[in-house]
Amino acid sequence: MAPLRVKARWVLPVGGAPIHEGAVLVGADGRIEALGPDAAVPHPPAAASVELGDAALLPGLVNVHSHLELTALRGLVRDVPFPVWLRTVRAIKEALDVAAFRASARWGVLEGFAAGITTFGDTGTSGQAAAALAGLGARGVAYQEVIGPDPVACADALAGLERALADLAPCASERVTIGVSPHAPYTVSDPLVRAVATLAAARDLKVAMHVAESREEQALVERGEGPFAEHLRSRGIAVAARGRSTVAWLDEVGLLACGPLLVHCVTAGPEDFDLARRRAASAAHCPWSNAVLGHGRADFGAMRRAGIAVGLGTDSVVAGGRLDLFAEARLAALGLAGGLAPRELLRLMTADGAAALGMPGVGVLEPGAWGDLAAVGLAAPAFAAAADPEAAVAWGATAADVVFAAVAGRVVFERGGWPRVAAAAEREAFERAAAAAAAATAVSRPAAPRGMFGAS
Repeated sequence: MAPLRVKARWVLPVGGAPIHEGAVLVGADGRIEALGPDAAVPHPPAAASVELGDAALLPGLVNVHSHLELTALRGLVRDVPFPVWLRTVRAIKEALDVAAFRASARWGVLEGFAAGITTFGDTGTSGQAAAALAGLGARGVAYQEVIGPDPVACADALAGLERALADLAPCASERVTIGVSPHAPYTVSDPLVRAVATLAAARDLKVAMHVAESREEQALVERGEGPFAEHLRSRGIAVAARGRSTVAWLDEVGLLACGPLLVHCVTAGPEDFDLARRRAASAAHCPWSNAVLGHGRADFGAMRRAGIAVGLGTDSVVAGGRLDLFAEARLAALGLAGGLAPRELLRLMTADGAAALGMPGVGVLEPGAWGDLAAVGLAAPAFAAAADPEAAVAWGATAADVVFAAVAGRVVFERGGWPRVAAAAEREAFERAAAAAAAATAVSRPAAPRGMFGAS
């Protein structure tokens, strides 16, 4: 690959002061070789040159929690209690085929590129997100979900996970890591969580799990009560109160020792965050999704005070609606004592997310880091006379303002298009997937509880 040189009115390294009329040079190996004022950055004859003009260049954004395979379900499930929401999404998924998941995941990656997102932490069951990340040149961790609430079926669930990991092995690369995800406390048994923890430790796999997401989950784990408990019992699965928080329970069954990414953490408290820090766990904060689903607000301030790595996630667009990390960052900062300075907001979208995913050399602009870049155009009226470029981007930018993105020096989005991508064909395939999902919605609210939260 040829080197890439990108010039912009502003370069925002995140780890240092803004550079006026700056440039970044990414070498043929995909790593940053130089950055600084334009006049000080070399112009190798073989380098591809991109001049962005009135724009701010920053590290590619890091979305630590997404469900790319669900992109086609956007807007289909709204204004229902969380257990019904889960059941409905599950039923729609069961009506879709592999081609629909493939198109959905690929469009999700392309939509992410157009929003400045170059790195994803994604969880799903179909395996198509990993294929999309690999095929379209994104960076990320694809966590393969495993579901199995019945302890009797633990061995079968684990065997299924191992088969899925074998199928996903060709997607792994320097850019794409394959991880595992026991889905949630209401869809996995204690023996299965222990088995996944053992597997992850033996193979050095990254782990993520939906944790402390809702009051319904809290009632199940702490007291053995609520709709999740009732559903499990209706299937003949014994439910016992663990008498402790979800995070403490995960420590007891061995998963916390894997240093997992804890997704949501709405009902978690300071003791949970302290325990997470001691186990080197990190957190995915999804403020918009949490609000839409009625879960409440995670204590972002307590997470930061505990010293754990916290990144931002958009969750699935079924709940969140859009892949807009700028909006997520501003929502996260609302109500935070002392607020967040503009550079801290930018770090939350970039370097902090990379830390939460355990990805060194990502989310920063500095020599030796990966050449993952995103740029926000500054021509819109709202940016006029902006004296502080970091504040202008942190407080004013949206996903729609992104004009450029690159992964390891390879341009993946520029001025409204995706180089080397048959965009019309991708959109057509995605629209077929969305139509199939919409058709399934009419029959996706089963009266019987079977399959409510996944197969056993």
